[in-house]
Amino acid sequence: MASPSATDSPEEESTDVPEVTQTETRAAVSRLRAKNTAPGPDGVPGRALVLALKELEPQLRGLFTACLEQGQFPSVWKEGRLVLLRKEGRPADSPSAYRPIVLLDEAGKLLERIIADRLVSHLCREGPDLDENQFGFRRGRSTIDVWRIRLCK
Repeated sequence: MASPSATDSPEEESTDVPEVTQTETRAAVSRLRAKNTAPGPDGVPGRALVLALKELEPQLRGLFTACLEQGQFPSVWKEGRLVLLRKEGRPADSPSAYRPIVLLDEAGKLLERIIADRLVSHLCREGPDLDENQFGFRRGRSTIDVWRIRLCK
């Protein structure tokens, strides 16, 4: 008797991934925080992506769509460049005088932003019904809202 294939599984859901849209790509680029900061290992600063978006946008969309369809995040985007920033007021010969940061490629950050935006959108549309008193991890809600509700009761 043949064993069931993975496609026979009743739990299997459709893996159709919508193409990355122009709107998604432009929104991700517009939200790049590192527009004028040091680049990651690829040497491409965020500012370059902002300035070249009109020309690069179709290629970025195609690349991001392929990544999502294949379920792959390119390994080169997982690599970073370690930079040590000196803290003021600490002796230079002390290891505690430095704060490490890792610089990542901007293209990987864009794909991460698109995925995060899709997750938030999906959860807002189809996520669990959350109690009105749930404030953590919800867009547009903060601890200030909790205090306002508690103080106004």
